[in-house]
Amino acid sequence: MSGFQNAGVTKGMMIILGLSSLSASLLDIKPYLHLQLVPHLTKYHQFWRIATHPLAFANSTELLMGELLLYNVGVGIERAFGSRKYASSVLVSSLLSTFIASFTIILCYAFGLNAIPAGPYGIIFSLLWQQYRTVPSFYHFRLFGIDVSNKAFTWILALQLVLSSPPASILAALSGLLAGYIYRTDTLFPLPSLSFSRRRLLVRRSLKTYRIPLSLHLLLSRLFSPIVGTSLPPRRSNRVLPGQITETRGSTTATGGEGVGGTRPTLRSLLAGRLSGATTATPVAPNVGTAGPIPTTPQQARARAARVEETRTEEREPGSATAAMGEWVSEMTGRSGARAPTEDEIAAISNMFPNLGREAIVRALQRNDYNTAQAVEALLEESA
Repeated sequence: MSGFQNAGVTKGMMIILGLSSLSASLLDIKPYLHLQLVPHLTKYHQFWRIATHPLAFANSTELLMGELLLYNVGVGIERAFGSRKYASSVLVSSLLSTFIASFTIILCYAFGLNAIPAGPYGIIFSLLWQQYRTVPSFYHFRLFGIDVSNKAFTWILALQLVLSSPPASILAALSGLLAGYIYRTDTLFPLPSLSFSRRRLLVRRSLKTYRIPLSLHLLLSRLFSPIVGTSLPPRRSNRVLPGQITETRGSTTATGGEGVGGTRPTLRSLLAGRLSGATTATPVAPNVGTAGPIPTTPQQARARAARVEETRTEEREPGSATAAMGEWVSEMTGRSGARAPTEDEIAAISNMFPNLGREAIVRALQRNDYNTAQAVEALLEESA
């Protein structure tokens, strides 16, 4: 899937989480997933539950919410951190949140807190805290008079996971948020060091500076690469929408339209040859709004297109109902609304390119968001 590009660790976590939850359901071992102080730890001494309880969810609802949160939050954080730092933060957050939750149920057992739910609550809510602190909001909107950002949808999913099995789920979520907060602080902790040059087993440093050994990271990457696979970049659409300009035009314009080794003809020679051939044909009467001599150089064509674009912009009425509707559509969709090019726009380009058909001019205007200057640039690039 293209959505997992540069997010292999998150993809592997989601696959393992889904397979383990499904296997626990099929094998009917869901009662062994959660962590309970009494009697699991105190009476039966099942300390292995401390390590296994974050590996799977107990029901399909929690699994769905957890997978959605991992995809929406984990992919962006991994791309920002890098795979090695992201894997290190997941390991630290899981250990720290488990320690906090276990210590809390020991202290609050008398108040009814006795269990920790199954599932990687600590990892998910620690990543939510990382997103809250590092990723800015893309947009804001008002809902019932309240200013809300695009992150609200993620927190709504998180709220459903928090309320899935209270009060144990609330405890696990708060432990994950606290683990994420501690991870971002500069508080020094004694962390294990596998470097032989330090000659010390423990080194005091902040949690966010810890990295899993590079050799272990490379080994795990080789082991899980056949299972996780590779994610190709998202396929770019061939459809041309209003406001969409191909990237190759800018690079071609910067090079002046010349090919490798100077074998490609220049824009000046192509335009001069086209216009010289057009002078022998029937001349085209200039439009009233675009009066002036026919340009003979690319610079004159661009200048004339810019003048036409300025005149067309000045003649618009910003306060009209059509303009207001267009602004509303642009704000809601993020792009300009589709429309048909005006006769003035078509005539302006037709005077500069007499041998060009009307359909080609209309397509050029549509591809360039009805900007006359950009349409002229595009036609010059295509002819070159």
